[in-house]
Amino acid sequence: MKNTLMKNVFKPRRSVAKLLTLGLLSGWLGAMGLPLAPTADLPFAPQAAMAQSRISNDEVTQYARAVLAIDQYRNAAYTEIKDILLTVEMDISDISVSCTDTQDVSEVPRSVRRDVRDIIAGYCNQSRKAVEDNDLSPRRFNEITQAHGSDQTVFERIQQELIRLQQN
Repeated sequence: MKNTLMKNVFKPRRSVAKLLTLGLLSGWLGAMGLPLAPTADLPFAPQAAMAQSRISNDEVTQYARAVLAIDQYRNAAYTEIKDILLTVEMDISDISVSCTDTQDVSEVPRSVRRDVRDIIAGYCNQSRKAVEDNDLSPRRFNEITQAHGSDQTVFERIQQELIRLQQN
């Protein structure tokens, strides 16, 4: 997927909106982690195959809307945490800002640890609400996220929907 993303980003004829969407989506998926509930009790490969074969156009739209909303929350949380960590001379790249991997937060000085945890918890709650407000369950959202990463057709459908939503 990285090669495809890099090829698309560096095509000179791409519009600014398309570049913004690619950056938004890749940044969001890379930095966010999966913010919601575990995807399923099924083994990974069969689950991803099932999700890929049955993603409706409505689900692509719901997913893209949720991603755009979540990205706003992610950017705000990232900025708040970065500013807090600067007060204790720590770089945000030293920790993982993810709903699924909070182990790094124990590395944050105690004087600001609670604030960082509260921001991450708020971000995760807002993300879950954004998914549910767009008529997806956390499980379905995660299935589509996994399909996005492993199926070029799903990736392109979501990318096109993000572009369409940003242009409206």
